[in-house]
Amino acid sequence: MEKNELLLMSIKTKYASRIFAGTKEYEFRRKSIGEKNCYKEIYIYSSEEEKAIVGYIIVDKILNGNLKKIQALTNSFNNKGMENYFNGCKECYALHISEHHKFIKPIKLEDIKKQHKKFVVPQFYRYIKEEEPIYDLLESTLVE
Repeated sequence: MEKNELLLMSIKTKYASRIFAGTKEYEFRRKSIGEKNCYKEIYIYSSEEEKAIVGYIIVDKILNGNLKKIQALTNSFNNKGMENYFNGCKECYALHISEHHKFIKPIKLEDIKKQHKKFVVPQFYRYIKEEEPIYDLLESTLVE
């Protein structure tokens, strides 16, 4: 991530809700976001129902290994959804969420598209450059 970029990550609404309720400690991924993104604001796009950027998280460490190792490190045994998600993956990642900050008012996709017609929601994550219209909006949004 360059100096003037922000990271935007897509997460299904049910998982984003758990993160901001404080009940989800790890975000599981098939690819790493890279250690360079630890201790930085990672903005969360809640896909599916909400279709909005709802807040940001801070990740303080990224665990990696095979499924059994990740399950042991995160105490996530007997999680069929996790096992299905990682099916066939040799390397799995668990992002430890040390902070979560929910926006007072989410930034809806339809509002983003009014300012930035070519805005693309990331499937996994993407960087938002300083010259993109949404950059300043994210930097100035109030949290609860």
